[in-house]
Amino acid sequence: MGYLILAIFTSLLLLASGSLQRDNATSEAAYTQGTINQQATDTMRYLNSLVDYLYQHPISDGSVPDAQLGFTPPGVKNIIQSGRLWVYQPNQHGLLRALATASSQSAFIGTVKSRRLVDLSGLDMQVSVPSQIPDGYIVYLN
Repeated sequence: MGYLILAIFTSLLLLASGSLQRDNATSEAAYTQGTINQQATDTMRYLNSLVDYLYQHPISDGSVPDAQLGFTPPGVKNIIQSGRLWVYQPNQHGLLRALATASSQSAFIGTVKSRRLVDLSGLDMQVSVPSQIPDGYIVYLN
């Protein structure tokens, strides 16, 4: 009888531990997606801050120092070339989609491939990318 109770208890313990492991995996995925979504939101906030700054302080070439904005998401940079603002950052799994969602599916988001900007559907946008932006990076063109 004692072995039966021990076997039932052990079985319940194993089932419970498997359930906890699944819960931890789900929590980790939700945390990662939340972090990516927050990064996309911060990138859009950074872009809006840049646009506001450039409205008052027009620049045709160069970049806006992050100190001027008071806010810089990690890894996000900007460059202005021929009056066009390029906001760029390294690609991370899920970030491109999160940026598309945060920007209401903007047509100005893409990735750099062979010095060209490629849109969300994989089509060449017919725009040459400044040499400072590495291949594989995500770009928001304004």
